[in-house]
Amino acid sequence: MMSEMAKVQEISETAESDKPVRDLKYNNIFSDIKKYGVMPVLRTRLRTSLVSLRRLYLVKVWGMDIHPDTLISLKVNLDRSYPKGIHIGEGTAISFDAVVLTHDFVRGMHVDTYVGKFCQIGARSIIMPGLKVGDHCVIGAGTVVTKDVPPNSLVVGNPGRILRKNIKTGYWGKVLDKGEPADAE
Repeated sequence: MMSEMAKVQEISETAESDKPVRDLKYNNIFSDIKKYGVMPVLRTRLRTSLVSLRRLYLVKVWGMDIHPDTLISLKVNLDRSYPKGIHIGEGTAISFDAVVLTHDFVRGMHVDTYVGKFCQIGARSIIMPGLKVGDHCVIGAGTVVTKDVPPNSLVVGNPGRILRKNIKTGYWGKVLDKGEPADAE
């Protein structure tokens, strides 16, 4: 029994330390259980496993281009009319009820939609088909993105307008530097 615990400890110490940590530490299950209790640890690990399985399903079955280091809510709607048109970069987080479209039935188009690296797509936002959201962007909750978003931007509203520019974000689109206000158009 003690040798198994030593092996778990050894494996956890060799894990990558630069990966983002979500709710609980992944490197030591025993300290997590002691600190948070059994149920929160199990719930977090089960949810993480489900999110990983869903990403694999979307990539392998539907052919979407989703980086392994993304955080996509279980309630996100990714367009399955043209699934190969979905491209999501590293370190991006997409919140619940967000919609990423790749087709427009009325205009009869099926196009690629890109979400860059280290972005945050807010809850219930909509990214219209054929658009590119640049790296290090934050799309506010409820925003309808109707045109391309330049890198390092904060976009809010319906239709989406650039509120701030030159922002810096980290994993999951966490804002590290607020940048400056965008010029009035």
